[in-house]
Amino acid sequence: MAPSPDLPIVLYHYDLSPYSKRIVWYLNLRKIPYSQCIQPPVMPRPDLNLLGVSYRRIPVLSIGRDVYLDTRLMIQKLETLYPPSAAHPGISGAHAGSAEHSALEQLISARTIEGDLFMRGVQCLPAAAFADPALQRDRAALNGVDVDKPGTVSPLAPEVMSRQRPVALAVVRRWVRWLEDGLLSDGRQWILDSNARGAGPSLADIEAVWVLHWIAAALPPEVLGAASAPKVSAWLKRFRGAVAEATQTPPRVKGEDAARLIVGSPYVEPEGDVVNGAGGLSKGSPVRMWPTDYGFSHKDAGKLVTVDDKEFVIESKGTFGNVRIHAPRHGFTISGDGGRATFKI
Repeated sequence: MAPSPDLPIVLYHYDLSPYSKRIVWYLNLRKIPYSQCIQPPVMPRPDLNLLGVSYRRIPVLSIGRDVYLDTRLMIQKLETLYPPSAAHPGISGAHAGSAEHSALEQLISARTIEGDLFMRGVQCLPAAAFADPALQRDRAALNGVDVDKPGTVSPLAPEVMSRQRPVALAVVRRWVRWLEDGLLSDGRQWILDSNARGAGPSLADIEAVWVLHWIAAALPPEVLGAASAPKVSAWLKRFRGAVAEATQTPPRVKGEDAARLIVGSPYVEPEGDVVNGAGGLSKGSPVRMWPTDYGFSHKDAGKLVTVDDKEFVIESKGTFGNVRIHAPRHGFTISGDGGRATFKI
């Protein structure tokens, strides 16, 4: 059973975030209502600080009093908490009861998120897209680079971007060819030729398209164009049309109002357990939690609630009350609070 319709969903994001598009598209295609709390594209983000959230990546999603980090986990939770119904049609392989489709979705997700496609996509963008000094500084810090250190060059500096672009284009070209000559080669309209909601994009399309959607205008026609990749080009156009048609206009909520709404709601998930072998940490232990790939300088602090094979959950204290922050087990780690303990998972 889906959560009560009165249980608020709040998406903290900004419009140009490619990761945010994944969640916006998913919510819209499934007709799941939500509110949005628009964030600046660079730090600081005091709206999230009100929840006791230090995590510096966007988006952040709350369902009731539970706060979710990382779009992979967000989609998994929405899949579980909002099963397919007349009100919220299913779009995934799991919703269609297809193990093969579910596996394909997961493989595509791993390639676009855990592989190098996104980072190489960034390197395909023109240096002018990162000309703002504040953006340069922020994204350098995101990757653990201190541009104030003598001799340090921002990873988004024009000379660095220019040097990396040929390799980046080669990586993106391979992805386009994999779609053109593989998944879309038989002329199908969508990556999954059938899904629970009938004709239309599925979760597999979201997983495969989000990077290309973001960088398409920066790609030369020999990489992605009507002549070089007609099937991918047509699929991208179809997808954009489908999500535009499904677009809802969610209400905007200000940071303080969002925080009060969230902490005033019940938790959507029951409290879990801490599995055996969690390095000596027990339920209620003070811990810190952070991503291991980038954005690791901002660590969330709180009491340990859950450790299982899928996620970490901590309880964090915000300005108006406590929330539970969920992060996927893969790609995140925890340690004793303050860095005093050496244990990490």
